[in-house]
Formats: sequence, C-alpha cells, structure tokens
Amino acid sequence: MKSIVRRIACVGLIPGAICSSAMAQSAGSMITSVGGAWMDFGQSSATPLQSTSAAGSFTSPGTGGQIHNTFTAELSLTYFVTDNIALALNSGIPPKLKLYAQGTVKPFGPSGPGLGLDDLQPLATTRSWPPILFLKYYFGAAQTRFRPFVGIGVNYTWFSHTELNPTFSGALQQVAGPGGQVKASLSPSWNPAFNAGASYNIDKNWYLTASVTYLPLKTNATVSAVAADGHSVLVNKTHITAEPWIGFLGVGYRF
Repeated sequence: MKSIVRRIACVGLIPGAICSSAMAQSAGSMITSVGGAWMDFGQSSATPLQSTSAAGSFTSPGTGGQIHNTFTAELSLTYFVTDNIALALNSGIPPKLKLYAQGTVKPFGPSGPGLGLDDLQPLATTRSWPPILFLKYYFGAAQTRFRPFVGIGVNYTWFSHTELNPTFSGALQQVAGPGGQVKASLSPSWNPAFNAGASYNIDKNWYLTASVTYLPLKTNATVSAVAADGHSVLVNKTHITAEPWIGFLGVGYRF
C-alpha cells in the first residue's frame, strides 16, 4: 500500500513529494535552462551632462535620462556542487538598451548655443553584455519536486555597438570639424547580483524555473567630438545608474 501511495505522489498529485534519486537535483547534476527575461529599468537615472572644452567645464542643469524596459532571451548553466549548493552562470542574447533623455544641453556655458534633448528619442542605443556567476542555495532535499532557492553573485558588464541619435551626432560632428569624428562609449563595471526563485521538477530530466534578479548596475557614458588631429574638442560625460530587476521564466534539462 505504501508503494502505491509513493508512486501516486511521484507522478505529481502531491506537490513537493520526495521521489526516486533519478529525479534529483543532486551533487554532480548539470542543468541547462533557457527562457525569456524581462528587464525592468524603472529605477534607472542619469546625472546632468558635464561638458569640457577649451571654453571650460560646464554642467547642463535639468538634463537627465532613463533606460527603457526591454526583453531578451537568457541561458543558464547550473552545476550542483552538493545536494543544496550550486554554481550558476547566467548569460544570453545581449539586450539592446535604449537611453531616453530630457533637458537642454549647453556644453559651452549658459550663454552658449543649446540643443534640446526631449525630441531626440532615443538619444542613444547600445548592446549590453552582462553575464552573472551565482552561488545558489536550494532548499529541501535533492529529490523534492518543488525547490525554492536564493543566490548571490558577481557580474561583469561591458557594452558594444553604441550608437547616437543622428541629430545629436550631427551637432557634435560640427563641433569636431572637417575630418573629425564623434566617439561614444560606456565604461565596463563589476557589480554584485542578488537572486531568488524556485524550480519545479516535471519529470526525471525536465524542470520549470522562475527567478528574480536585482543587478545594481552603474556605468559612465562619454561622448566626444574629436578633431582630425585626434584632439578632443568637446567631451561630454554622465553617470548612469541602471539597477535593473530581471524576471526570468524558463525550462531546464538535467544532464
């Protein structure tokens, strides 16, 4: 009778039931998960633009910016060191981030020419590469069907394919002069990461997984007008606080 009850529990009628070791997330297990990730940048902000040139250094008060929310695909590789402790590497398709800005830039001082940013949307776009290495703790026994987890990790983020709004870039090109160019970059950074979620065992190899990650990401943006001789005629800088909340929903396979 006990054997019959146990089999019924293991096919899913009793969530969280402990089944055979064949269904375990146990020491030595490797799980690959793929799914969708929603990146919420509701807390993002940018400091007023600071401009430096031969005319001096000036801050354009009232300028600022935010990164808009986006969606991307995520890949996670999880290795169980013990039945409860795992290492996970989260990566995926680099999301395209869009920076929207407000205010009027006056790079040569209050009495100099200005450029309104409100109609130049987005002001810039870039590709973000934010892999995260997590140390996770899974609650419950290895054979438990439903397992919550928490994690803490380290992230290194860099950026590529940064492009400026054509009107903004054109104004800077005029400052750079004939033969000059406009350069835009975002600094890479190391950041902590915090994660919580749960996995649900569908059968001996397949899992559903969901999690939320907080990434206190920060970067410095630099946009320069460079003359033909390589001299920076005008350098504009702002500090961007991104701080995305990342919601992930996916499916995993145990090898």
